[in-house]
Amino acid sequence: MHPVTRTPLVCAAAAAAIALLGACGAEGPADRQAAPLPSATSTATGSASPATAPGPAAAPTPTAPALPRPTFEATGFTEDDAIAFAGHYLAVLNYAHATGDSDAIRGISEPDCGACRDDAEVVDVARMKGITWENREIRFRSAYIEHFDPQFGEAGVQLEMDVPTGRLVNADGTTLADFQRMEFGGLMQLKFHHGRWWVWEMPR
Repeated sequence: MHPVTRTPLVCAAAAAAIALLGACGAEGPADRQAAPLPSATSTATGSASPATAPGPAAAPTPTAPALPRPTFEATGFTEDDAIAFAGHYLAVLNYAHATGDSDAIRGISEPDCGACRDDAEVVDVARMKGITWENREIRFRSAYIEHFDPQFGEAGVQLEMDVPTGRLVNADGTTLADFQRMEFGGLMQLKFHHGRWWVWEMPR
């Protein structure tokens, strides 16, 4: 396996552009209103009314993303489940960026996970300021186990990820920051206890 640059999930490039946020993520749902349907009724008269051309169809109202669920049923402490859960954290992080639901991050993180706390706070700040991520979803590429300790229920998963070209968008639609496509990696530390997986720490 080739060496992986340990770029933190809270991306340094974004932090340089916007110190208050400094995270890579997915676009928030657009606040589009469905166009009203044209009225199909007409006032009755003594003569037949001319045929009315149908109006434009109403645009579908976008639905909020659903909270990702693990793609596995954790029945024990296994290497495969550790890798699957690391990928699950990325899905939850993307969901939190898209919806502003920072509790989704906190719900699978150990209380002392500093990077997880930073991820959640970035989501909170973005939600308060009306800032959204456009086409900035962190994508899982590959992973391998770096360490695995059944005695203490601890595992380290080395992840390789990428993010596409995207931008951060202000509430008024203007661009706050542009980002180029990049590949990066990092070691995610996990714990397994009380029958559940938790993110313990990530690089920053």
